Amino acid sequence: PPPPPPEPPPAAADAEPYRAVILFPGFSNDESWANAWWDGAIMAMEDWPNVHVEPTEYAYEVDDYLQQGLSYASEGYDLVIMAHGAMADPATQVAEAYPDVQVCVAPVDPTPELLDGSPDNLCYIDMAQHHANFFSGVMAALITETGKIGALGGFPFPALTRQPETFHLGARCVNPDIDFTQEYIQTWDDTGIAKTAAQALIAGGVDVIQSATDQAVLGIIDAAEEADSQVWVIPAYYDSHHISPDVVLTSTLHGLTDVAYAMIGRGVTGEIEQFNDFTAYNTPGIKAVELRDPALSAMTAEDIATFQDFESRVRSGEIQIPDETKGDNPVGLEVGIGGKINLADIGC
Repeated sequence: PPPPPPEPPPAAADAEPYRAVILFPGFSNDESWANAWWDGAIMAMEDWPNVHVEPTEYAYEVDDYLQQGLSYASEGYDLVIMAHGAMADPATQVAEAYPDVQVCVAPVDPTPELLDGSPDNLCYIDMAQHHANFFSGVMAALITETGKIGALGGFPFPALTRQPETFHLGARCVNPDIDFTQEYIQTWDDTGIAKTAAQALIAGGVDVIQSATDQAVLGIIDAAEEADSQVWVIPAYYDSHHISPDVVLTSTLHGLTDVAYAMIGRGVTGEIEQFNDFTAYNTPGIKAVELRDPALSAMTAEDIATFQDFESRVRSGEIQIPDETKGDNPVGLEVGIGGKINLADIGC
């Protein structure tokens, strides 16, 4: 496991300024992916007075990351974090162009070959998002009344694909015969597309929907609110219970705030590694948010005990959730793999 987040040093008036930028899709106040990263940056600036972090918002395309990354590197920024798992190529180009600037990309689970061929100043960050999705899958299987659950994702690439696949896998550990439907809606922020897709799932009997998208989750929540019967939604990245307490079951938190804080701190202290790996085994912030009413009242004491048992078994390593791209049964390379893995092989 990576070292724990560094302890903030005493404030020093003469501390060398340290400048970082985080590029992300979405906005720093979107109560989703970007917001979670930015919360960690704010914490870092509060604890290290010499640190300044700049957000670059609504960055979705390769050109956005390449041009903005080159611009900040040319201005002498110390750390450039690209918080988009499909941006390893522009991260590499920026690192090669500015060897004195530390560039990091997340989430990426690098192969040995990728590590061997990377510039020395390029780091990869992976947070085991799918560990949180396993937890929410367990919860979904415990609360569904129809035995049908679903997931709506943005786009299929390994760091995203692993999320619905492991949601399905967690649900299967509770009920191996659970019915699972998923769709990639090809958007992060179009609430209309997301709402239409959610309505189709609901019409088919799905009563728990995991979101693996960004602001488009608001469309999924709208569909659940308008449904004739109870439908639960599980947003990702940020605690979203307050948006709609009657339909938000839990939120899958991927430890993004912890990761942003830790990586900026490691930059300050010179402890960034080539691969920085955050998992449910070493990062408590990777979790399904604690249940609150009315969802809490919809779960029996036995259900809650079952969930807590599964969480404990994962964090202790008794249940081994497969990796994104490496080892047996990687969950990021094939849509549908979550329904094929032998449950006994992972300890369920």
